[in-house]
Amino acid sequence: MDDGRSGRVSRVKITTLALVGPSQHGVRMHASALAHHTPHAERIEGEITEILPRLLASEGPVHFHFTDRIFGHNAHDASGTVERIAAHRPVSVTLHDIPQPSDGHAFTARCAGYARVVEAASTVIVSSEYERDLLIRHSGLPTDTPVHVDPLPIDRAPALEVVSDPLGFVNTPTVGLLGFIYPGKGHARVLSALASSDHSADVAALGRPSDGHQDLVAEFEERAGAQGRRFHVTGFLAEEQLTAAARSVTVPVVAPEHVSASGSVGRWIASGRRPIVTRHPFFEELRDRAPWALTLTDDLPSALNAALENPASTWIDARDWNDSDVPSTAHAARTQWSRLSAADPNLQPHGPSNARSTTSAEVPPAKPGAPSESPVTP
Repeated sequence: MDDGRSGRVSRVKITTLALVGPSQHGVRMHASALAHHTPHAERIEGEITEILPRLLASEGPVHFHFTDRIFGHNAHDASGTVERIAAHRPVSVTLHDIPQPSDGHAFTARCAGYARVVEAASTVIVSSEYERDLLIRHSGLPTDTPVHVDPLPIDRAPALEVVSDPLGFVNTPTVGLLGFIYPGKGHARVLSALASSDHSADVAALGRPSDGHQDLVAEFEERAGAQGRRFHVTGFLAEEQLTAAARSVTVPVVAPEHVSASGSVGRWIASGRRPIVTRHPFFEELRDRAPWALTLTDDLPSALNAALENPASTWIDARDWNDSDVPSTAHAARTQWSRLSAADPNLQPHGPSNARSTTSAEVPPAKPGAPSESPVTP
């Protein structure tokens, strides 16, 4: 491109996609899935301590999927890391795990940290209207702070002629929860809900304990045993194994005590399941967009009993699936790239965007020839 003044050709620097965090962390997996559909973008990946020198050594724009837990030992350190990078190059962010009062003693520090990240970023994206409201309300940001909303993607997993059951769930009624095991994820809530049930269902955790929470397995095994049940833990499951396990349990459940946006519910839906989901504003947003995809409940014990009596109700009727209700990863990647491409490539560090807040529905449609869908679902 001729700059019109000196006859020299100027090169617009392409945004680098930084895939930060442990390889099995949901936020990094989500960022990686989007990057898979953006092959023309440069990328850098690894834990923040590994890639920080390279991030500080370049001047081109960079995009992060940010949660404080993978950028530093605490929210203060994590936000400081982003500020250091933003002092050298333009930064844009997709925020995850938005601070909320249920964070307890860490809430105030997390709010301050996220506010600092927003101030350092040229473009800010979240995954739900609920998250945007949380961010604005609790982080002391002006109400007109531009924050875009792009829903988490859901890719429909390929149909299987025969349901694989490598974990032996088909022969045992099983209530399943998907993802890491940690306090508030929903395992304790499900065990409490089953305490009064006459059904002999076991409980299956499709995942492994989060670091530092291995002790929960023994606790849940004891609680389940007191009810005459078993508590199964699969450990980490690769993509195909996770799909098979999700299709093997009798009743899929999402019952977290705290959530801002959840990839677990999308993983159930991608596997063809219609999970029972405890009421929450984020899940209500998803229900409003795709009522065929989940069953909201205010009465978990009754909902579990009904589903165990009629497991067919926990499967999505293929005739109901509507791609326009839930974005694929390919579509979400195009939306993300549209956000980043719309930003001024000469934008200086630390300056928030003047663009108004939008939802992904307002992003222009993709050009023909865009990449096909990926089987990867966060």
